[in-house]
Amino acid sequence: MDNIKKIEIDGESLFIKKSKIFGWGFVYPIKIDGKLNWKNILIGGSWFNVIKLLVIILLLAGCLNEYSNAINVANECLNKTITVILP
Repeated sequence: MDNIKKIEIDGESLFIKKSKIFGWGFVYPIKIDGKLNWKNILIGGSWFNVIKLLVIILLLAGCLNEYSNAINVANECLNKTITVILP
């Protein structure tokens, strides 16, 4: 944590790091004062990021489910034998 700065605002610790391209940004360190910070390990420091990730995963799972269902329906249609009844 050499290039990470710690700022105290209203009793809350914020950690910022200067990027070469984007300037200053928030970071969520895994260890704070030698102790593991499980919130940052499990959710990356933000519940909003976890919700975004879950929505993307659910959308991809839904797309895969619909695609596999469409392939199964197409295979069933192709495997049916055509019967012609003459009058």
